[in-house]
Amino acid sequence: MKEPDDAKFTELFEVIRAYSRRGYDHQDKALQIIAGTYVFMFEKEEMPDVRPIVDDILGQYDYVFTTRERGNLDPLSVDALVRVALYKDEYTEWGINRLGRILESLHRRSGGDENYLDYVEDAAVVIRGLENIVAGSALEEIVEAANGS
Repeated sequence: MKEPDDAKFTELFEVIRAYSRRGYDHQDKALQIIAGTYVFMFEKEEMPDVRPIVDDILGQYDYVFTTRERGNLDPLSVDALVRVALYKDEYTEWGINRLGRILESLHRRSGGDENYLDYVEDAAVVIRGLENIVAGSALEEIVEAANGS
């Protein structure tokens, strides 16, 4: 995670980094912190780039970070990814790509596991994430156009 020179809350991101290197429960908490910290357009401070951390966590689970209770896709993982993707214009393509990876992994899982009954519901969570990225990008363009005129 590369931090810009004017990044704020560096201690928080050290916690995120440390948690991302531990087990499932800590990684889940890291994703919760990321989802709660990144608010696109409205953040005044430059936040560190946590895309590599999100990639590291999700990559360990073939991009399907599941809940312990049911074993279905954890919607929080999609939410954290979407919030990071919307944080900066240059993160949008990364977010769309990672949501695609999640869909691919869900599809593989649905073909290889007859007990996986949540495929349609899990895919819908990812599709809503894609819709949020598209809508968020469009909203940001509208706000920028209004501020520029």
